[in-house]
Amino acid sequence: MYLFVVALHVVLCVFLVLIIILQPGKGGDVGAAFGGGSSSSTVFGPRGPTGLLQRATTVVAVLFMGTSLTLALYSNQNMRTSSDVGGALERQLEAQKDAAATDE
Repeated sequence: MYLFVVALHVVLCVFLVLIIILQPGKGGDVGAAFGGGSSSSTVFGPRGPTGLLQRATTVVAVLFMGTSLTLALYSNQNMRTSSDVGGALERQLEAQKDAAATDE
């Protein structure tokens, strides 16, 4: 399950970058870059492709945040189960007591 979430996270990251790169700037139009007039705006309708790209950006960003939180929870759970700080301190104190007892 962990590897699936990591793979999904990477794929969503790539999609998010690509979707953001495809979005036009605030003042720029795709047709303006190629010297076109109003004919370029009729391809995607009067508003252009921004409606679809904005929705796709929102969906992918929400999924990306979900996988980020899931991976953070996995990491936190893994740290709790694999770290035994109390046991390590007890073993270190016992080793120090043993070393002090042998020195006397």
